Amino acid sequence: EVQGHRLSELSALENLSELLFDDSSLAMGNSWQGEFKSRRKNLEPYWGQLSISKVYGDNRELTHYIGIYEDVTQTKLAQQRIERLAYTDNLTGLGNRPAFIRNLDERFARDSDTPICLLLVDIDNFKRINDSLGHQTGDKLLVSLARRLRNSLSPGGSLARFASNEFAVLLDNTDMESGQQTAQQLLNTLDKPMFVDNQLINVTGSVGLACAPLHGSDPQTLMKNAGLALHKAKASGKHQVQVFTEALNAEASYKLFVENNLRRALAQNELQVFYQPKLCLRTGRLLGLEALLRWNHPEKGMIRPDQFISVAEETGLIIPIGKWVARQACRMSQELAAEGLGNLQVAINLSPKQFSDPDLVASIANILQEEALPPHLLELELTEGLLLEATEDTRRQLDQLKQLGLTLAMDDFGTGYSSLSYLKKFPIDIIKIDRSFINDIPDSQDDMEITSAVVAMAHNLKLKVVAEGIETAEQLAFLRRHRCDVGQGYLFDKPIPGDELVDKLKRYPRGPTA
Repeated sequence: EVQGHRLSELSALENLSELLFDDSSLAMGNSWQGEFKSRRKNLEPYWGQLSISKVYGDNRELTHYIGIYEDVTQTKLAQQRIERLAYTDNLTGLGNRPAFIRNLDERFARDSDTPICLLLVDIDNFKRINDSLGHQTGDKLLVSLARRLRNSLSPGGSLARFASNEFAVLLDNTDMESGQQTAQQLLNTLDKPMFVDNQLINVTGSVGLACAPLHGSDPQTLMKNAGLALHKAKASGKHQVQVFTEALNAEASYKLFVENNLRRALAQNELQVFYQPKLCLRTGRLLGLEALLRWNHPEKGMIRPDQFISVAEETGLIIPIGKWVARQACRMSQELAAEGLGNLQVAINLSPKQFSDPDLVASIANILQEEALPPHLLELELTEGLLLEATEDTRRQLDQLKQLGLTLAMDDFGTGYSSLSYLKKFPIDIIKIDRSFINDIPDSQDDMEITSAVVAMAHNLKLKVVAEGIETAEQLAFLRRHRCDVGQGYLFDKPIPGDELVDKLKRYPRGPTA
């Protein structure tokens, strides 16, 4: 029935006008190929592929064209299935990261002037949920959260699963103010408890927001800036919306500078350990030292720990730095003993990030052995944040560290959430009263009552108490009166460089504390 007809006469070829070749389309080559939608005689749709080639005569002149037509419906359906799998998140059914990026690229190519907002939504503390309830429950929770987020969006918004516990939202034709309102609505949606596997689970989220063209005129810049805003929201305590600002770019640049320079600092011995004496408050005798990290940058001079420790934690550099500090502290304790200053216990601070290192316990044990330091002379100071978010792995590591014979101290006691409960759950030997409670003694009655109560409670639990930040004689007298065991602070000494330590410590009384 079709024999002898021109292709253009076949109405069943739905998009032939888009694909039909002409002489110019074949000018650069001898063949042409295209796919088009068609219908069978019974009107069933299908995909066809037409290949057309030039045919030349003996004199090398073009005589005619020959076309080969085939049904490629199954191949086309298979390609569509592959594309669907490539751009769909298997767990939630949402688009995945590549799909979202493709949509964002297409949106910018189509219209780069109309305002849009990009939101990155991260589920706070999701790892803790997975660790405590299991990955299967965590997956079900993500499915429920995806459904909630999708249902809370207006028709103009698109949602994708961007990473493990991170979602991306694109709001078309939306200014920054409306974007902030939507972001807060999403947080409110996440705040509502939900039942998963017969368990009531409370979830919070953090949102980073960037808007185009204000915060980026191309997809890459917009995504980068939304990511910076999300990072800031999480670093600022989570459960909040953070809008991108140029200050975040400057902060990111500084962090990159710190990271690159910190790697060099570790290799080129720019890091230094200072030591602050710890005294028995009853006798005034020297008991030990706290090792404090410093960075002597060749151009910027001495950089405070609060300006680089967070970057070290984020990048994982805290793990090799922590091992280096532990070794330096052990070595210093041995050097002081050789100088006749006695067996002084040295305390080092452990970051929660160091407990992500499966070799933490083994590395500390090796350092103790290599430096020949008795384990009881090394004290590990732990943050309340570590104990608050402790997993089973963390608990096991703490038990193993205690079994090595080390002393464990809870640092900054009283600044966290449920300090008293930790004293029963973990093998703590010492609590350190945060300097914020010591600063206003004797002017603050509240701080004096809290401090005296902490000392009494600790002694009832057979724990020693260290007071940080002692700066005045009045503070020292108060702590002595309430039988605080150990103190440190500027009243006694500022942190001392390692190369000056021997001479400085020789002026302290030494000997038994009793």
